[in-house]
Amino acid sequence: MLKINHYLLFVIYVTFSVITLGAYVRLTHAGLGCPDWPGCYGYLIGVPDNALEIAKAENEFSGSVDIGKAWREMIHRYLAGFLGIFIFIISYIFYKNNTSKLFKLSVLISFLVIIQALLGMWTVTLQLQPVIVMMHLVGGFTIISLLWILFLRYNKNQYFNETDLLAKVTSKKIRKLSVFGYIALAVLIIQIMLGGWTSTNYAALACSDFPKCHGFWWPQMDFYGAFIVELATNLNYEFGRLDSPARVAIHFTHRVWAIVATVMIFSLAILSWRSINFSYQKLISTLLIIILFFQILLGILNIKMSLPLYIAVAHNGNAALLLICLITQLYLIRSVKKNL
Repeated sequence: MLKINHYLLFVIYVTFSVITLGAYVRLTHAGLGCPDWPGCYGYLIGVPDNALEIAKAENEFSGSVDIGKAWREMIHRYLAGFLGIFIFIISYIFYKNNTSKLFKLSVLISFLVIIQALLGMWTVTLQLQPVIVMMHLVGGFTIISLLWILFLRYNKNQYFNETDLLAKVTSKKIRKLSVFGYIALAVLIIQIMLGGWTSTNYAALACSDFPKCHGFWWPQMDFYGAFIVELATNLNYEFGRLDSPARVAIHFTHRVWAIVATVMIFSLAILSWRSINFSYQKLISTLLIIILFFQILLGILNIKMSLPLYIAVAHNGNAALLLICLITQLYLIRSVKKNL
């Protein structure tokens, strides 16, 4: 059991690394550092690194070669490839251990890895099409969430089987808390998708001031242009194609929904703290509030400091931690509900 625990945590850590590295690649404009897939300018191992190879690549692919961007993109691909292998091994482990429910979940995760690889390919071949890039981002968050759920389920008897599980909570109260928790989760998922849409449309600095936007509480915005999905396959979307009012609409929507998400998640943490007398409850609720606070702070700093790379990457990674913490809170609520 201990060895499987360690392996699951290792894979979750690698997944988190892939997510944050993907954000780093995107934010350093290296998403098209390699214009082909799965190789880079025709090389499966390495990238063009001498004058002859670079000249050949530039002639064949009709563009300049940026070795730094190419290496960042390929390192991300290599790490994602190893992650896929690690996840397939998880499925094999649970298959050999005859753990049917956990095996089914691990197979679902393995299937999502294949879909994620296809999205990675389309990200390049469709030249950073925003809806594909956003789906690729959401796919990474989905995989790490399911891996964490797999970890929680594998350890449920160790962490969620205490005698005080039922103390001071009624069936009606926990059902309401469960519904509220799922609504909070849906709100957070929408916020993550809005964050992805903001990033992929290069709208992170569409409003350069805070809390106002261009000096207005309600700036000029084009919501229709902001959220229409363009399905053209022959366009290059690097650095975005939307005009300023559309980008402002995306950014402003992300800000407003952040308020909704903050209220919902903070309320869930407080309600859970007060409703459930469980040894891990105070820790989970406290972590949820702390991570939520840092996510808000990082978002504000992104604007105030004009999107510094380390803050922007941290904002992406902290969103994954916030999602994992909220899922843990929901899992705890479900555990209490099942034991009533």
